Amino acid sequence: MAAGGSCLHAWREENDALAGRWRRVTSSPGPDGSVKQAAQQCQLAFTQLLQKIQGLPAALAALPLELTVLCNSLLLDIGLASDCREKLLARIGHGLGRVLEARAVSGQGLSLEESWRRVLQEGTPEELHIPLQRLATLQGVLWLSAASHLGMVERLFRLLSGAKAWHPPDGRESDPLLVQSVRDLKDMLWTSAAFLQGFQEVEAGNFTAALALLQAAATGLCSKRVLAQIFTLMGCCHLRMGKPQTAIQHLKRALQVDFSFLPALYQAALLYHQLGLTGAELEALALLYQALDDSTQVTTESISPHFLIRTELLTGTPQLTAFYGLHHPLEVKYLLAQRCLQAGRASEAVEHYLDLLAQLHEGPLHQVCRSRDLALPRVPEVFLEAAAALGELARHQDAIALCEEVFTRTSRLIPERLRIDLSLSAGEDLLGPAGSSPTESPRGFRQRERESLRCLLWRAASCLLQGWAWAALREAKEAISHFSRCLNDLLRVQFVNTGSHNSPEEEVAVDTALLEARAIPQIRQLALTGRGTQFLEMGRDKEALMDFQHSLHTCPDSLTVQLYLLYTLWKLHRRQEAAVRWQEFCSNPGQKEEEAKRPFPLYLCSCVKQMEFPHVESLTRNLESCLAGCSQGP
Repeated sequence: MAAGGSCLHAWREENDALAGRWRRVTSSPGPDGSVKQAAQQCQLAFTQLLQKIQGLPAALAALPLELTVLCNSLLLDIGLASDCREKLLARIGHGLGRVLEARAVSGQGLSLEESWRRVLQEGTPEELHIPLQRLATLQGVLWLSAASHLGMVERLFRLLSGAKAWHPPDGRESDPLLVQSVRDLKDMLWTSAAFLQGFQEVEAGNFTAALALLQAAATGLCSKRVLAQIFTLMGCCHLRMGKPQTAIQHLKRALQVDFSFLPALYQAALLYHQLGLTGAELEALALLYQALDDSTQVTTESISPHFLIRTELLTGTPQLTAFYGLHHPLEVKYLLAQRCLQAGRASEAVEHYLDLLAQLHEGPLHQVCRSRDLALPRVPEVFLEAAAALGELARHQDAIALCEEVFTRTSRLIPERLRIDLSLSAGEDLLGPAGSSPTESPRGFRQRERESLRCLLWRAASCLLQGWAWAALREAKEAISHFSRCLNDLLRVQFVNTGSHNSPEEEVAVDTALLEARAIPQIRQLALTGRGTQFLEMGRDKEALMDFQHSLHTCPDSLTVQLYLLYTLWKLHRRQEAAVRWQEFCSNPGQKEEEAKRPFPLYLCSCVKQMEFPHVESLTRNLESCLAGCSQGP
């Protein structure tokens, strides 16, 4: 016993010396490299000390020290991320097995949860209460760092809540030293559990319950970064509850706590967009782009001089990481350009688009990351939107040059005839994800055909934009040529159904699934109307009338095309017919509202503006006068 007692005393002194050394390092930390080196040295020494202790049969008298040394070794291992979670949990299981061995109880073949239950059922000696509490805390840390194990943490703590092992004082002066306070560990564990549970409630749509948990987490022990994450999630929660003003207050608090937490800035930009605060939204996006594009941002070390285990370690789950994931600078640059164009800030939009196109030329597009809310569109669409923005500034030659680039790049990818089979049941996804390999879908057309359809629509849109650009330059012949080329491209597409006859409901579902095909009638309408206006400029009124009639057939609810048609009939001295059509149109007051509800792709919106009928008042006066004259009779 004397020899055993002397060994125990020596081991105790070695543990306290190592723990004291680590505490001195953290009280006055040097460079990050020296802190990490000290942690590695202490971790190795604790591991060697533990091997000495566990080289002897388990004894109750030595267990408090053995479990403390085990906890110190685990704390440094976790802080350094030097071993996988499964190996660390196995070491905890081995420690529990030593507790059972010292009391002559078999622990062979038991899971961790079963080992804890066996240890507590056997009646725990008072001197093991504190060491077991520390070990349970570390097991909770390891389980909580994996989101799928949150339920296991809850079960462990429910098991411990009925045992005295979970309620002793934090420690006594006579206890062996620990490298990190158990009280801090418990506080971080509690904060992290509340945060993760709150996030789960947000994902499940239980916002009231989520806010209660997140509010509790915000009062716990955590870093500024985690607190900013909590406030950001609370802001998102309030936004989904229809409380935008409360949401913006929480996002502001997140940025006050940690201004470098960029997901809060992005969420603020989204919120400003929803509130219609364009200036604030663009300012937030500009700050976000500048921060993302700053290559001098410092990455924090994996080891903290103050805490070996931090809340970030426990809440860094894949789900939360994805939720707060940083966006690629090019995505934010695109969003800036898009928002400026939508807000009518054409000059700023052009600057952002041209900057974006220059950066896209510098590296492969596949390096651009994706996210749930932000995604960079395909390069031809960026070109087309840039051309539309240039058109808004009357830089028509530059717009034509960009469109010609799209036309050239897509031409070799388009077949002479594109036949698309719509033989799909309702509800199936006719079009798989972009970038997939060209394989046959179960009952739909191949991805190759989808890509050909996209390329055809991009080329047709490039011709359309060039047509309107030439029209603005008063070059009617060039404009007509490009409008005709656009219409000819659209004639290449043929939709067929080789399967069983679909019900009307299934036909609607098929049409809805073909997202790309929705732009076909819109492009056709804009091309026909554009060509018709140029025929009018050249005095070819009958050809103009034919185009307007075809355009109205494509989109019967278009007020603009209706006005052009009436104007052309009036020019052709078919005034009685024009008056009757005007009377019929006026009897349907909802037609204008129906047209307004029809969304156009952003790159087509400039064409829609150019297409506006310029003589509304004079035409309306003429038609009303004609109707009044007819009603009075001869």
